[in-house]
Amino acid sequence: MLIRANYHGEQFYLFPGEGLEFDETIQEAAARETLEETGVKVKIKDLFHVNKYINEKDWSRRSLEMFFLAEVIEEFEPLTKDGRQIVDIVCLRLDELDNYDIRPKIIAKQLKNYPNLNKELKRYSVDFKKENKDKW
Repeated sequence: MLIRANYHGEQFYLFPGEGLEFDETIQEAAARETLEETGVKVKIKDLFHVNKYINEKDWSRRSLEMFFLAEVIEEFEPLTKDGRQIVDIVCLRLDELDNYDIRPKIIAKQLKNYPNLNKELKRYSVDFKKENKDKW
């Protein structure tokens, strides 16, 4: 499941997620955010990839994203539109990923190799973000 998002007038596709709530595990947060943003209840399986963002001008500004493989349990209506930034929810086949602007791009690239997950899988990446106070 991907979210077609509208951020600062630009549309692209993201995986559901945002942040941890107090006393919540990373897996619980991933399942909760997926349900809230897509309406899909999932069972979190394996950690797939970790991506670190570092602000290129201020290295103290960092964030860490963890991507998990999950199993769909049940589908409902999404609980949020995330301040109208969520435009649509889409479910794509792995062979369709090249047709969409998915961010971070490395995750789409890794998912295309899903049948060969244990072969040459890069499990960690770092992105340097340019200083832009409107997009951080």
